[in-house]
Amino acid sequence: MGNGIIITLTICIPLGIVSLFYYWLGIRKKRHLQTIVTDWNNFNKAITNNHIDGILKFGTELIWNEHLTMIQLKEMSELIKKFEKTDFKTTKTNEYKELKLLIYNKYLDWNMEYSHVI
Repeated sequence: MGNGIIITLTICIPLGIVSLFYYWLGIRKKRHLQTIVTDWNNFNKAITNNHIDGILKFGTELIWNEHLTMIQLKEMSELIKKFEKTDFKTTKTNEYKELKLLIYNKYLDWNMEYSHVI
């Protein structure tokens, strides 16, 4: 094999992989943008209907959605706290705690101060 072919493959294969990765990220971003409104509405319906499976499903989808805003995150936290104060009895306590931790960790991540001492 000639040196020119090896150099060409060495350049083209990583560029192809990077291009596919960015294409996949673009598709994911569009899908998240399309589903944020419906997921938010479904989460609110699940809260008002005391449907724990819906709360867990749509709450988790909202947390991982990259178009979630800080206002929505704070409202999610308040809704979860209000839901917890009602007659909260479920067999899915671990999943519920996991959703609360996801909300808390997202809040901490967005409010982290990055200060570097030089």
